[in-house]
Amino acid sequence: MLRLNYNPPDILELGYGEMFRKIEEVTVIKPLMQTFDRFIFVCGVVWKGEPDIDFLNDVSLVESASEISREGNMSLIMVYGKFPEIYTDIIRKFFDTFNCFLEFPARLTEKTLSGTIVGTNDNINRFLSFAKAWGATYEVVSIRKYLPHVEGALSNLTPRQFKCMEAAVRLGYFDIPRKINSRELASELGLSHATVLEHIKKAQREIFHALFKE
Repeated sequence: MLRLNYNPPDILELGYGEMFRKIEEVTVIKPLMQTFDRFIFVCGVVWKGEPDIDFLNDVSLVESASEISREGNMSLIMVYGKFPEIYTDIIRKFFDTFNCFLEFPARLTEKTLSGTIVGTNDNINRFLSFAKAWGATYEVVSIRKYLPHVEGALSNLTPRQFKCMEAAVRLGYFDIPRKINSRELASELGLSHATVLEHIKKAQREIFHALFKE
């Protein structure tokens, strides 16, 4: 299992770039349906300002979006959409040629897709060679064995819990020694210190229950 930050070329042509005029980041939490050309995703959306579902419905790859819940500038959204043709070809090649699959959640920002690819070492290396030839750049974050129950635990987190945990890991909150303390982490996230600690505690409990509770 390879976790990486991935920067596809021609992001505007792929249909993602326009989202980020009003959206800071999107986390695809769970795919309810995905084919080579269509999808239904449950997503956590962090808005740059006030949530605007009408704006999201106008994005070219979105056919319809409905808000499930809202907390501050974060929305939990069900999105129905259709991949642009160039991306459809890439998805088909990804599954048919490289025998890999994507593990969710996956996080998209204006410049980067952060996610996990599952496959054999040879198949993943062939995919990365293709990505480089295509013009994509990437940064390998980690390589480890695939444990489905571990990855599945992440999809049980709320969007804000996932955001806090993802930032905590990425910025070194859990490193020994710590690279960032909880107050600095809260400042990075634009949240109160108490809120960040609460979300991290609840996220840890959810993950530990999923991993160890029979």
